[in-house]
Amino acid sequence: MEKPTLPVYDQMDHGIWILEEERRRIARDLHDGPAQVLTNISMKLDVIEQMIDSHPEMAKVQVNQLHKRVGAVVNEIRHLIYDLRPIAIDEIGLFEAVKELCKQLEKNWSIPILMTMDEIVFSSEIAPAKQVAIYRLIKEILNNVKKHAKARTIDVLISKNGGDLVVDIKDNGIGFDTSYTPPGHYGIIGMKERAAYLGGTLEIHSSIGQGSTFIIQVPVYQE
Repeated sequence: MEKPTLPVYDQMDHGIWILEEERRRIARDLHDGPAQVLTNISMKLDVIEQMIDSHPEMAKVQVNQLHKRVGAVVNEIRHLIYDLRPIAIDEIGLFEAVKELCKQLEKNWSIPILMTMDEIVFSSEIAPAKQVAIYRLIKEILNNVKKHAKARTIDVLISKNGGDLVVDIKDNGIGFDTSYTPPGHYGIIGMKERAAYLGGTLEIHSSIGQGSTFIIQVPVYQE
């Protein structure tokens, strides 16, 4: 099947759109997470300052609690930095990074995630920028599955088809009607846009009660 080729101006528009989406996501994550927590900590410190002389022991307990909250904020900021440029990809390559991602999400979500990979695919043959973009697309699909599918298991299969990298992500969740997009639910449209920007495709097969399969196919190898 011939890959969709975007005109130059469409490619520029898609690139700008993706950058703006990333900026909005980062701003939202910072506002909803660290910014709110730090504001709350600042208010707590004002209260503690007034307690130091009259209730020193209580103030000490409050300070210890704030230390823990500051540590949590630092970890959250580290995660945001990692999302900007996944360090694991630079160190171990796309496929090992995806494997580590699956292990981490399996632990966090308590959902078995099985990743299998053909022996003929190699991260070193894929341009670094594409590795990052593909990693983010895979992560976005997995997050989408977690949020909507109510899946009990997830399978990730990475293979090669000619010069294309193929990633199949399958879940046994509740499925959905692919012909209908509920108002405000534009995540799938965005994921397809990302795949198209990479010169590839994202196919989605699903039906109510039958789970879903997401198939990413992106040209990455020289034939």
